[in-house]
Amino acid sequence: MRPSLSIAFLLTLMVLGVLGGCGGETTPTPPTAAAPAEAAPAETAPTAAPPTADTSPLEAPASPLEAPASPLAVPEDYTPADGKSAVTGRLIDFTTGNPMALQNLSLPAVLCAPGVAEEDKREQCFYMIDEAFDPSTLTDSDGEFIFKDIPAGEYVMFVGSLMTENAVLKDELNRPIIWKTEADQVTAIGDLVVEFE
Repeated sequence: MRPSLSIAFLLTLMVLGVLGGCGGETTPTPPTAAAPAEAAPAETAPTAAPPTADTSPLEAPASPLEAPASPLAVPEDYTPADGKSAVTGRLIDFTTGNPMALQNLSLPAVLCAPGVAEEDKREQCFYMIDEAFDPSTLTDSDGEFIFKDIPAGEYVMFVGSLMTENAVLKDELNRPIIWKTEADQVTAIGDLVVEFE
């Protein structure tokens, strides 16, 4: 025999030997089950006394008066930075009557030509919504919001986002409501009902 054939023959025998040793079928033996033990008598839990007129099995509901203050609530001693103003309020959903939690809102500035009378501002002035640069905030879980340290001026309120549902708050004649803020003061505008268009 040639040396290369004998090496190939020996390698083939080795591979067949290894495969033969690994490929055999074995049947696993199932684990032996332990004989069932006698069931221990169940312990009975002590029973509570039935509720009387003076006690209730239910816990008293938490009072909203005991709830922690909103992180957006304005402290009584809060004052804006020098020459700045602040605006606070709460958003209410027109459809559900519930506070609007985690809602985006911003204050686009109202721009008027010189000499426009106060009563003509809603018809003759304009505003531009700029979500990147307008003062903006987010309502808390109770719908409350605060704009802190904004320039004193005149603003409309824009609720939502240009990419989703949104609304500019308007009066009963469908004109934008203009809020004027004063330097060094907090303007509390109360509950605002929002209806998306």
